[in-house]
Amino acid sequence: MSMTGDGRISRSSGVSETIGFVIILGIVMTGIAIVTLYGYPALLQEQSNSNIKNMQKNMLVLQSDIKSLTFKSVPYQETAMQVSGGTLLTKEDPDPTFPKFEYKIGGGLVESFYPGELRFESSDAQATVTLENGAVHIRYWSSPTGSAMLANPSWYYDATTNTYVLQMIRLNATSDMAQTGIGTVRMQLSDMNQSTPLFTQAGDYIQYNPSTIYNYKSAWNNYLNNPELELAETPPGSGRYEFKTGANLIIKYYNVTFLSL
Repeated sequence: MSMTGDGRISRSSGVSETIGFVIILGIVMTGIAIVTLYGYPALLQEQSNSNIKNMQKNMLVLQSDIKSLTFKSVPYQETAMQVSGGTLLTKEDPDPTFPKFEYKIGGGLVESFYPGELRFESSDAQATVTLENGAVHIRYWSSPTGSAMLANPSWYYDATTNTYVLQMIRLNATSDMAQTGIGTVRMQLSDMNQSTPLFTQAGDYIQYNPSTIYNYKSAWNNYLNNPELELAETPPGSGRYEFKTGANLIIKYYNVTFLSL
């Protein structure tokens, strides 16, 4: 406040200070609102993406552990890992309906193989990362039928000997399990056997039939379309892949049991 020429008190300076304070407060509140509206969701999204990428790396490590169990005949593997932003889970026994691999060999009956899975589900229901039959997949819930294979299974075709080799790995557990936070994934090779060499006939095929909820058909179809496997999708778009006629086929079966997560 200040004195005027006639002795009266002027409050103009006080009013100016009040207006300035209100303006500054408004700017601060606007900034907080913008950060809350745009910055915080972006931060949460980035954290979620980081958690999913971390679980992709963890699944690749576990895939390597399974390769040690199956290829190197190591009886037991143990890996410590942190599961954040979701839940890692597996079931005691694979679902007896789907997913499954269906195949017909040597002109015989159609057989089915139920692989089971180790699955990570993000807490924001954004994505799942799954280890299934030696392969690692990712699937985003925004695309119900879309999926991608992050790491391939160990299947191959040897043109020199005209031989297919398929690794069929069944995942189960001592009980239904779920884990979040820091834990130790312990697994063992509980059983293995190898089929006698089979000879493919015309019309012999392999096909992946997905679960209606966790659909990884796109990932498997993209893999089976790999020219190096020498499989022909017949008819096109059917998801049924025929072997070359007169080829040798060796199927190796493995049963891997999770002891803890």
